[in-house]
Amino acid sequence: MVGVEPELAADARDSFRRGEPVAWPAAQVQRTIADALRVEQVGTLPFAHIRELVTDIVTVTEDEMLTAVRRLAGQARLIAEPGGAAAVAAWLFRSGQLPRAAAPVAVLSGGNIDPALLVSILASG
Repeated sequence: MVGVEPELAADARDSFRRGEPVAWPAAQVQRTIADALRVEQVGTLPFAHIRELVTDIVTVTEDEMLTAVRRLAGQARLIAEPGGAAAVAAWLFRSGQLPRAAAPVAVLSGGNIDPALLVSILASG
């Protein structure tokens, strides 16, 4: 299992690689459009699960998440907020960093997107 998070809020990736929880300043994580993933430090229980189950954590850019939102809406007719589309963004743009899988799965979540933000994202593509 590979985790995905925004490169502008990569506390879990840093924690995973260091082997202990790493905190990011609130001002830094607030920069990402993926409001659902604006976490300053991964919690104790999630970090324990990460250490046990995750083989790597990759990051995606803001543009990659926005492109994933647009492609999901336009091609699959699925609505996702930027953080919910992060795994799809990784599959689209970071496939070289992902392990080979016979049947890759990207969890798509987070349809709780502000309608005005969705319109803005769709219009910008």
